[in-house]
Amino acid sequence: MTPIPSAAQWGTPAASKRALLIHGNTSSAYTWETIAQGLAKAGYLVTAPNMLGHGYRRSGDLRLSALAEDLRSYFAGGIIYDVIVGHSLGADVALALIPFLPTDKMTAMVLVDPVLEFDQGFLARVEKGSTEGILNVRSLESYMSDHPTWTRQDVVSRVMGLHMVQGDLVTQVLAQNVPFSFKHLFSAIPPHVDVTVLVADPELSIICPPDQVPVRPQVRSVLVKGSGHWMQHEKPDLVINTVLDTVEKLAAGP
Repeated sequence: MTPIPSAAQWGTPAASKRALLIHGNTSSAYTWETIAQGLAKAGYLVTAPNMLGHGYRRSGDLRLSALAEDLRSYFAGGIIYDVIVGHSLGADVALALIPFLPTDKMTAMVLVDPVLEFDQGFLARVEKGSTEGILNVRSLESYMSDHPTWTRQDVVSRVMGLHMVQGDLVTQVLAQNVPFSFKHLFSAIPPHVDVTVLVADPELSIICPPDQVPVRPQVRSVLVKGSGHWMQHEKPDLVINTVLDTVEKLAAGP
């Protein structure tokens, strides 16, 4: 059985620009609420899908290629996006969507602390901690205490996302993507795609070490001091402004 597509949307269909926002592992479309609201106010129609395994969309195939292929319907009918934004594993999925993009138009990508490569020891810790977080979802108050800079809306979206994922999500994602390395996705970025990578402060997160971001002509890396992995909650204005500025610069041309 094929899971039914599921997404949240902000803005009006008459908007002059389009943005596709892809959440990370164990999250949901609503992790983008603040970012999406900001982009909608700036004239964007914003679409944020729930990936396979998330948003009650149970799936046995959680390979990165399957996660990307599942989003093909969001490009149906010639739909074109000015920008694609991805967080964590969703940033890797964004890169895997490049074959779906038009070759005669520049597309901006903003990757928020993408997953690049984990060793086995770190993978084991991620699997144990994340699975425990899914099976025993903590209270809103507990999350608020751990993340004092998050809004209550951010915390609600986080807890809601955990309640909506399949229980074996993390185990299956790790088992079906071996080796757990996605740096190769940067190796074939075509001329019509412009990539900005927002990297979390290494003192607060080790998901995307700055020195691991591949150096490519069309890849710009920005270290965001003072922000951890959940940049869309901790530095939402920076994420919004990065998206708007990147698209504006591409529209202005060389």
